[in-house]
Amino acid sequence: MNLIAVGSAFPSNRFTQLECLDAMKGADFWQGLTGRSRMVLEKVLAGESGIQKRHFALDSLEEAWRRGAQELNEAYEQEAPDLAADAVRNALAKSGHRLDEIDAVFVSSCTGYLCPGVSSHLAERLGLRADVFLQDMTGLGCGAAVPLMRAADGVIARNPDAVILTVAVEVCSAAFYVEDDFGVLISTCLFGDGAAAAVWSGSGGSWKVQDFASLHIPEEREKIRFTNAGGRLRNQLDRSVPELAGKTVKALYQKRRKEPQAWVTHGGGRDVIEALEKALPAGELSLARGVMRDYGNLSSPSVLVALERFLEQESSAPSDVEHVWMCAFGAGFSAHSCELTRLP
Repeated sequence: MNLIAVGSAFPSNRFTQLECLDAMKGADFWQGLTGRSRMVLEKVLAGESGIQKRHFALDSLEEAWRRGAQELNEAYEQEAPDLAADAVRNALAKSGHRLDEIDAVFVSSCTGYLCPGVSSHLAERLGLRADVFLQDMTGLGCGAAVPLMRAADGVIARNPDAVILTVAVEVCSAAFYVEDDFGVLISTCLFGDGAAAAVWSGSGGSWKVQDFASLHIPEEREKIRFTNAGGRLRNQLDRSVPELAGKTVKALYQKRRKEPQAWVTHGGGRDVIEALEKALPAGELSLARGVMRDYGNLSSPSVLVALERFLEQESSAPSDVEHVWMCAFGAGFSAHSCELTRLP
């Protein structure tokens, strides 16, 4: 399967970490938190989190914590397809393909639930052909983009002329939840909204993707997952996640087919990136750090945004990189990788 193009999209409103902290201090829940919880929020949002700003599909930050379960779901239903559609248009503009050439769409998302899925709403917004194959994948959390690519690869193996979209979209602001729990508080400080789309086919493009691999550790499931809190999504995040991510990604890296010259990874957070830099022979993971700095943790779109940045760097200043190792990880606990090889 060949990569044709990657495009991303983000809500127009963006907020610094200090703006997020000021809004939290003015929220109804602030005085109800323990002193320790308020200290955690102040330390992360006013400190060196590695995040400069995050984009939210909100007119004001105060909305993030006033909305009930029904309002959060309605926000997701509106914003997820809109963000996904913008990302697809940006990817197609780079690819040279038209909307009527699309044969299949695979969508991943975990920050809300729709039935039919986001893919149905996305197809309507884009005006795709009625016979386009639509497939939604959920429950994979931040690591979903690579399994999504693997599913598309299976279709292209049987239909090499097909043009396929993979789309990762998350409205993390529709999953904000605050309580006196360390992991929940950290989650509120890390995540932002966004989408990324990739165009694939059996020919064309400059990079071939292959050699998919996955690791699943279900006994660690409770370390990082969504739970339900009165109809709202509550992100459960254990302090050990950075160590777990580093250990699992290191084991997954041992499955690689050949040595890469570049690494495209999901970030997760400052401590997670530092754990990955210790686990991989990559030095500084500048792509992951750059995405984290400009957008926070986007969940499933993060690794595709990092890939988009890698492609932009290669376009503006071609290097001698011929082989790339790509990895994303998250709920489950699971980690997924693939390898990209430059085409002649």
